Amino acid sequence: MKKYGSVVAAFLLAAALCGCSGKGNSSQSGSSTTPDAIVVSSVESMSSVHSSTAASSSPAYSSSAAESSSPTESTSSGGNSVPQVDDATFLVGLAGDTILKSEITTVFTNDGSDCTPDDLTEDVFSAVLCKGFTYVAEPSRVSRNTLDHADVFDSGEMRFTDMSEPVVKNYVRLNVGDTICGMTLKSAEVNFARGSEQETFEMKDGSFKKGSELGLKEIYFNGSTAEFEGEFEMTGYICRIVEDVYGIGTGDIIFVPCDGEADFPVMSYRLSGDDGFYHTSQVYSLVGLIWQNEFGYVRLGNVNDTTADVSGLPGDGSFVKARVTADGLKLSCGLNFVSTISAELTDVTVL
Repeated sequence: MKKYGSVVAAFLLAAALCGCSGKGNSSQSGSSTTPDAIVVSSVESMSSVHSSTAASSSPAYSSSAAESSSPTESTSSGGNSVPQVDDATFLVGLAGDTILKSEITTVFTNDGSDCTPDDLTEDVFSAVLCKGFTYVAEPSRVSRNTLDHADVFDSGEMRFTDMSEPVVKNYVRLNVGDTICGMTLKSAEVNFARGSEQETFEMKDGSFKKGSELGLKEIYFNGSTAEFEGEFEMTGYICRIVEDVYGIGTGDIIFVPCDGEADFPVMSYRLSGDDGFYHTSQVYSLVGLIWQNEFGYVRLGNVNDTTADVSGLPGDGSFVKARVTADGLKLSCGLNFVSTISAELTDVTVL
């Protein structure tokens, strides 16, 4: 296993995984306080924790090994191999699954020394990269925007008065080949790193706790990327950016699904001392549109390289309602970062 530059390498890996321009609001002391520029606020009803039962009652996903209840059970794609007990590591995923040595592709050590997955211990651990699986949440499909829901938008508070999302903990593990929202996971990577475990958290009661004191088995989780196969079709608001803004380039196509339309997996990872890992709703603003949902917006390529007919999109950069078809969904998110979502636009009809 190649030698790497200690803790620095771990944070470089985490930054590469997030694929976004800035951190979201974090409860961790010492973390960045500069969120992605278009994020207006984060709506967090910290007193309410919601655990979804949709996965067990009528799942929108199909997984060969969505949860690993024992280190002797296979979590590899297709469930073909049955690893031994000594294949288990001290790492735990967001679905409560034990990470296996056979799932680790790259090891980072805290002193830069060489290390194989078989030799990995918590004492030498700085970060690891795993391939072949990811953690996502089933979508609520709830969304508000100032064009369709002006009657419930409070401009003074920059919030939608009928939106009060709880802290949601409904993560599932997907292996390559598993399906969710009608799409199949094509490839994925997950990063576990020591950095998050070393942070200090301010609790609701005003006290402070180290990450190691929270009792979170999954404390080392640090982010993921995923690519899916399969088309999705939905109605929402679309625009072509006419000049660079907030890290979005001229000609980029931005899409915000309408309420009830966002039928793709949610990849968002937030962490607080009181609630652990969760995802929630946020308010966003871009070129005149303000909206609130659990994922942000979708990048659908650029007008200069898309094969879709985008001649109907306004030339002034404003949002217009449209029905879009796209495929090749890609998701990326680091811990307490804003998620990045992109896909290839294949068709658009302005409504």
